[in-house]
Amino acid sequence: MEQPGGEYLKEADEINLLDYVKVIWKHKILIIFIVCIVTAATAIISLLQTPIYEAKAVIIPSGVVSKDTGPASFLASQFGIAPPTTPISAEIVNILKSLTLKEKIINRYNLLPLFFGKKPSKEQSGDDPMWAGIRYLASITKVNFIQRDNIVEISIQFNDPKIVRDLVNYTLAELNEHMSYEAKRVANTNKKYLEVEIDKVADPFIRAKIYGLIAQQIETVMMAELKENFAFKMLDSPRIPDRRIKPKRTQMVLIAFIVAFFLGVMVAFVKEYTDKIRNKN
Repeated sequence: MEQPGGEYLKEADEINLLDYVKVIWKHKILIIFIVCIVTAATAIISLLQTPIYEAKAVIIPSGVVSKDTGPASFLASQFGIAPPTTPISAEIVNILKSLTLKEKIINRYNLLPLFFGKKPSKEQSGDDPMWAGIRYLASITKVNFIQRDNIVEISIQFNDPKIVRDLVNYTLAELNEHMSYEAKRVANTNKKYLEVEIDKVADPFIRAKIYGLIAQQIETVMMAELKENFAFKMLDSPRIPDRRIKPKRTQMVLIAFIVAFFLGVMVAFVKEYTDKIRNKN
């Protein structure tokens, strides 16, 4: 059953909608002007912005595969439950995010002139230019650990496609160098300790165990000396990007067009309202 006055309300809504359309049509020149100005300005700004490129590498830390291959591990993988993070995975992620590694990369490859030209400004560096370089490298570097697959993604953004690929390679090379050095240092320290301890032990069974541990330390040192693929295996090596990641010019212009249209409509209604008040006075 139709409510009393329903036809009147419907007619009123149609009249109001028609009034809105009339206002928009009346000020169409103003709306078109605003849309054109805002859209053109956005297009020009997007063209003037420096293109940014991204290079990415995907690595799998050596030894991250879980040794638990029993039924529980199989069922967990089937239901998408990720295995616990192993120490080597956590170590690699923490080193990649560390300021120490970034400082080593900057020093080894002399990256401060690349980042800032001849010299970083006082606002960028404060009293220490190295801090400016570390902060900048940290801001353009992203490390993402995908626990379920036990892989680490390293991505860097920069304004030169070849240099950004090189920056990822520098990071991976320094990571491998750092981890191989630390592995050798720890293994040599353990080896010296075990060699001292073995002279104190008379039990042949325990001595055989210690000799086995010493052999493991020697093996670690030998593997670290090889360096290549010591700390991780490369799944996807960084490539020179063929497309910029930003600015996204088409998206920027489209958003500017939509925003400008609504802005123009709003300005049109404000102008119509002020004109009516002025005419009444």
